[in-house]
Amino acid sequence: MSTKWRIAAWLVVVCVALLGGCSDDDTVDLTAGSGANPPPTDNSEAELEIPDDLTDTPLKVVVLVIDSLMPDEIGTNTPNLLALKQSGTFYAESRAVFSAETIPNHVAMMTGMYSGRSGIPTNNFWDRDAKPDTPEAEDLDNPNELEAKTLFTHIDEQCRRGNNPPNPRFSTAAVLSKTYLYEIFEGDAADLQPNDAGIVNLAPDDHWDPRSSKGYIDPGFEYTPDDFTTPQVIERIPGADFLFVNLGSVDRVAHAFGAAARAGQILSTDTHVGEIVEALREGGEWENTVLIVASDHGMDFSDQLGIGDNISVQATLDGFAECGYEPMLAVDNGGTDSLYISNPDATPASRQNTLETVRACLSEPNGQTCTRVRSMCGGLAFLPPQVEHILGAWYTAPNADDPSGNLPGSIAASAHPNLGDLVLAADDGFNFGEPVGVANPIPGNHGHPVTFHNTMLIAGGIDFIHRGREVTASRPNPTPFDRLPEQSENIDIAPTIAWLLGLPLAEEDFADGQTFDGRILAEAFKPFDQDPNAPAPAYCGLRRAAL
Repeated sequence: MSTKWRIAAWLVVVCVALLGGCSDDDTVDLTAGSGANPPPTDNSEAELEIPDDLTDTPLKVVVLVIDSLMPDEIGTNTPNLLALKQSGTFYAESRAVFSAETIPNHVAMMTGMYSGRSGIPTNNFWDRDAKPDTPEAEDLDNPNELEAKTLFTHIDEQCRRGNNPPNPRFSTAAVLSKTYLYEIFEGDAADLQPNDAGIVNLAPDDHWDPRSSKGYIDPGFEYTPDDFTTPQVIERIPGADFLFVNLGSVDRVAHAFGAAARAGQILSTDTHVGEIVEALREGGEWENTVLIVASDHGMDFSDQLGIGDNISVQATLDGFAECGYEPMLAVDNGGTDSLYISNPDATPASRQNTLETVRACLSEPNGQTCTRVRSMCGGLAFLPPQVEHILGAWYTAPNADDPSGNLPGSIAASAHPNLGDLVLAADDGFNFGEPVGVANPIPGNHGHPVTFHNTMLIAGGIDFIHRGREVTASRPNPTPFDRLPEQSENIDIAPTIAWLLGLPLAEEDFADGQTFDGRILAEAFKPFDQDPNAPAPAYCGLRRAAL
């Protein structure tokens, strides 16, 4: 959600976001197009050449993201989600990537990479490459910023190209309720020039634009509620071998209306989950489907006005600039704050001095650095309100002279210039608002460590999934920063799908010559019980006869 629309989103009461039983039979025709890709070759008369060990039965994978759903919200009041949890494999300790925001975590799911490699670490950022002289916040939804190949691109390259492609009919689709998710996965069809990473991504074959729905809510929310999104999912089930879905109402309702409204929305969303499963069953596809249910992050709540628990540092940064330090821009992302030095001509020494001084000011409980600077500059650099509730202030590039300020090891792989030069994280129950606190009045926020814990379960009707298995932590009370070997992360979704579908990926298929950061979630699948290097159950989406 764009920062400039947050106040509007909080003030506008949109009843449709809370209503059930809606349909979306009528859509608006957008002249910009649906984003669908024609296959790279004419497949209308294509004949499948199936290797000897394959069948002609597709293995379907559906990734269903319930935006911001927390694991403890699955229970008896969500019978459809509970049934999936009990009939599949549930990861009790799963983690979002940092920052625990929507765009970076959906990108992590589709690339299998931390943000340091994907280039997408936040929802909002300052695009200082494109607008070096205009420091301002905007959504990080430009697909040209995406520096890693997505599964949509890998599937096309591995399965549908060449003179004798393994599965030219392999089809992909995405139904993503939020505009900025639609945009980040829009591919580079409008800009075929590779970005700095040499990437030209492909959009899903069927890429539904949420703005085409009669239920789309804008400004402020910039999404289509689940009541309207779910029929679009069901419509695409028969034609998609790989389907990526985001249901956004649990998140959007929490942002706008708080915890009580969210609890009611979860019940409605659970009903939609049941409708999607029933559509897979009625279509005869459940027995060949793996359904991954995940959330991009958790949710944290401040007071119902969302103002009293805000932290704002822009005025302090402006005060430092008045004192001769480099000017800086603060871009809030709910539970995190990205600070950028806005002078492109700053010397390395001046940059380092500014970052170290600002970090000291925002990290010291007694505020002695701010006091010292204030005494030198006539009171301009003051300690920001709620500074004691800044959990961490970290450099995004390692600082050998101040190693205590480097990103914690478990989130260091999210460091990228788009994250800023210094990144702040809030305590539980607190959030950031820039340039002043009231710029973020919404009661629900995420991004900070308390919202790292996310939902991850693997279910479906296919016969090699472990039923009723819960993967628990190997030690009690893991912290948000812990990364235990048995934990799942959002980066694990892409390599798990690549194994399921049998994508023959090698290091040279990745722009930087490295493979996925994530791992195959082997605990969920029976073949790994006997063989830690279990062969894939499919090849380019076609099931193997042995499995």
